[in-house]
Amino acid sequence: MITINNLFKTFGSQQVLKGINITLERGKVMVVIGPSGSGKSTLLRSINALEIPDKGTIEVGNAHLTFTEIVKPKQSEILALRKKTGMVFQSYHLFPHLTVLQNVTAAQVIVKKRSRQEAKSKAVELLRKVGLADKASSYPHQLSGGQQQRVGIARALAVDPEVLLFDEPTSALDPELVGEVLKVMKDLAVEGMTMIIVTHEMQFAKEVADTVVFMNDGSIVEQGAPDSLFNHPNHDRTRLFLSRLSGANN
Repeated sequence: MITINNLFKTFGSQQVLKGINITLERGKVMVVIGPSGSGKSTLLRSINALEIPDKGTIEVGNAHLTFTEIVKPKQSEILALRKKTGMVFQSYHLFPHLTVLQNVTAAQVIVKKRSRQEAKSKAVELLRKVGLADKASSYPHQLSGGQQQRVGIARALAVDPEVLLFDEPTSALDPELVGEVLKVMKDLAVEGMTMIIVTHEMQFAKEVADTVVFMNDGSIVEQGAPDSLFNHPNHDRTRLFLSRLSGANN
């Protein structure tokens, strides 16, 4: 279970999150959509405490963080939260000097304190899961963008997160490579992985999401089931966004 209450975040004079409230049950998928600059990525980074909110609460499983203007969470509390989350970024952020296998193994040894043999076995299993078992000895520069992003997903899964956070995982990919990454994500959804996904892939959102959240200017404008939000949006701003997106794709 993920619960976010009254979350605020400001950069300088710009308020980028304005009282965000979200609840997501375990095993469900939430897709967050909205125009650039609406606060989607900041929301994801706040859930993982890569950004420290000014105010509000974040709860992932039994990890609970409270942010106020006076009191900030302890580093131990932040680490406890991060152990429950895995994040996949727009850019792949793989270690260029490590092989694919080593990239998926490293965090297990450091974060999970697994033996190298145990971590290697887990990494091989996950690379097989994302269709890259034959690339274990390759280096990131030898892979396509789609392959690198799939390694990123395997690395995020390697630490056994309770929730996976995806920040526009296909936005940096050539169009023909998008499908291979979305397929892995769809498989994870079928398996019951809890996920929050920021994406502009609307068809994917329709197929995978249990809940779609539309954000604009730091606020949640509306949220609901995919069929309801995409086909019968309640707000003019949502309708405008979807019509513009539809026009851009035609």
